Amino acid sequence: MTGKQSSIIVLGIIVSGIVVYAVVSAFTNSPLPTSDTPPVISCAEQGHDTDPADPTKCISPVATTTSNTTPQVPSPPTPKPNTSGTFDTKLSFVPKQTLTFTDGLRVTLNTINDTRCKPDVQCIWAGELAPEFSVTGGKLGTSISTLNLGTVRSTTTTQGVYSFTLIEATETSVVLNVAVKQPTVTTGGVTGTVTIGPICPVVRIDEPCIVPPEVYTSRSIIVYGPTEDTQISQTKLTADGTFKLSLAPGTYWLQIDPAGIGPGEKKPVTIVANKTSTVDFDIDTGIR
Repeated sequence: MTGKQSSIIVLGIIVSGIVVYAVVSAFTNSPLPTSDTPPVISCAEQGHDTDPADPTKCISPVATTTSNTTPQVPSPPTPKPNTSGTFDTKLSFVPKQTLTFTDGLRVTLNTINDTRCKPDVQCIWAGELAPEFSVTGGKLGTSISTLNLGTVRSTTTTQGVYSFTLIEATETSVVLNVAVKQPTVTTGGVTGTVTIGPICPVVRIDEPCIVPPEVYTSRSIIVYGPTEDTQISQTKLTADGTFKLSLAPGTYWLQIDPAGIGPGEKKPVTIVANKTSTVDFDIDTGIR
């Protein structure tokens, strides 16, 4: 091979190397082809869990936290003030509270006046707690009365048939007793003897006819009032034919039943307080 041929070969090798280098450089420096599809980011990379039902979907993880805070217990409801009153018991009142009793009496605590001497003040007297009440209804009717009680000067007062006794008092509450005064009933009396006869068809001096006790005890004394036709009581005669009754003052009618012949006479009697009247009866049996 001549020197000229060698030069040509070397030159060809150099040119081929340059071409290869140029081609490789072109591919190396070219930007990567782009795609319109965004890159896929896993659920874990997003901070989510994979949906077990659909692996292509993500779900938010369920937060599990442990709290040491004690659950709040609701406060019990505030009891409503009592509205019913009972006679002859200790009754608690707060201002503006009203108690209604079985007969319709209504008692309301209006206010609690405090006239007690204040500390470091020189007073003529020590003062007191003085509740003021309003009362109406019941046997008082529709009128409204004001009652003033006190822990020192006036612990008891009356209004009609009711008595009110202050048991204790504070600046915010009062304990009261309400009672019904039982009316004093003054009565009178009536006594009498019932004579029944004849019992035997023939009466002999040496064989007197004695009236058996059942002849009397089988009969009653009937009381009518306030009219002659209104029966109010019936009481058996005693074995000796007497009776004794206690009645309120007024006019009454007395009758023996059963009588002898006919319905029996009704006898009027007027009862006077603390006095005793006498009414006797004669019963004709009709035996001859």
